[in-house]
Amino acid sequence: MVPAIRSGGEHGTDPLLGLVVGLYVALLVTPAVVLAVERAFAPGAGALYGTVLVTLTAVTGVGWWVVGRRRAALVRVGGSPGKWVAAVAPVGLVVLGFASLARTGALGVLALFFGTFAAIAGAALAVMTRTRHTDAVTDGLDELAEWSAGWPASARRPLTVVAGVAVLCAVVLFLAGLVTGADGLRTVGHLLFPFGIVVLAVGQERTYVATDAGLEQRLPVARRLYRWTTFTSWSRTADAIVLHRRRRVDLRFAVEDLADPDAVEAVCSRHLSARSPRAE
Repeated sequence: MVPAIRSGGEHGTDPLLGLVVGLYVALLVTPAVVLAVERAFAPGAGALYGTVLVTLTAVTGVGWWVVGRRRAALVRVGGSPGKWVAAVAPVGLVVLGFASLARTGALGVLALFFGTFAAIAGAALAVMTRTRHTDAVTDGLDELAEWSAGWPASARRPLTVVAGVAVLCAVVLFLAGLVTGADGLRTVGHLLFPFGIVVLAVGQERTYVATDAGLEQRLPVARRLYRWTTFTSWSRTADAIVLHRRRRVDLRFAVEDLADPDAVEAVCSRHLSARSPRAE
């Protein structure tokens, strides 16, 4: 049976999470408040600036206070795909701000600016809730094995090529946009560059800890949990131990990176069926 969230793991104070939640909501709400104030009172630039500061401070404070009493709900969201909605939702504000630049001027810039930073805060929020969900689920469970490994060189090579092409295209498109004044080219360049960096990071060495709850991946500032039920089987090739997933990228551990490949095999066999006989 898959262990559930351990008692106490979803409760307690969490000032940092509360601060990020409050800031995230404030970034989304502030452009609407400023627009409403501008339409209703037509104040000067100084008053609008004050409105921005007051709204950011007040909403951030309220968000921090609410999270102190609703942390358990966020911990549960951290274990579902829904956590990424926080990163995707602000894209609408970015698009709206970009589309209204010619008509609204400073307000369009405000929406574009705040929407961009809200998306960044939303991504950070998703990672933070995922980490806290992992902590709650694995709290008190025995560690079955721990290892550090990346993908084998044969699997990383195609990713390196894709990442290099993406970064090169990003630079070319960005420069072409600067020369020609085409905003679309610069935008595509901005999107391609982080895509290339993300692809390059796939397959790099990570630390993994296996428990009965699943396989925990430990990063320098975050943790994530792969439930055993997300894998269909495991196999061993000449250069890697592979955990197979349906319609998702498989996890691969280069054999040359593993201090004890047999221990990793034993953990995999305990929870998963082997896809094929061990390759010698």
